[in-house]
Amino acid sequence: MKRIEQLQNLSREHHQSLSLAQKAIKTHEAQNAETIEALCQTIVQDYPLTWMKHFQVEEETIFALFSESKTSEVSQLCQLLEQEHRQMDVYYEQMKNADYTVLGDFGILLKKHTRMEERQLFPLLEDVMTEEQLQSVFSASS
Repeated sequence: MKRIEQLQNLSREHHQSLSLAQKAIKTHEAQNAETIEALCQTIVQDYPLTWMKHFQVEEETIFALFSESKTSEVSQLCQLLEQEHRQMDVYYEQMKNADYTVLGDFGILLKKHTRMEERQLFPLLEDVMTEEQLQSVFSASS
């Protein structure tokens, strides 16, 4: 999908999250305890510096812009996506505490979430954000 330059860094990270989501779903479905534990431990190790950072960039540079308006499509979408960030944080905490039963749910939510951002949110942002706002996203995500 063609993406404007200022959103390309986040889009590339979305590609990585879709790969992780698919791996989490397949690993969960295979029901191999050792493989599930290994992937969960990798997620726990990577999550703070990769995914929490990604979520923070989105929340501070995109979602915050639309938090005042509770009625716009973009605002409602941002609120839902932020709730999903918090749910993924919960799954991370569970995996961190050796509850690996959430791996499949984590993968399903990450896949749904990422697709929603790419297919719904980003096209809207390209239409409603100013050049200055988009540049702020780009700077924060570089």
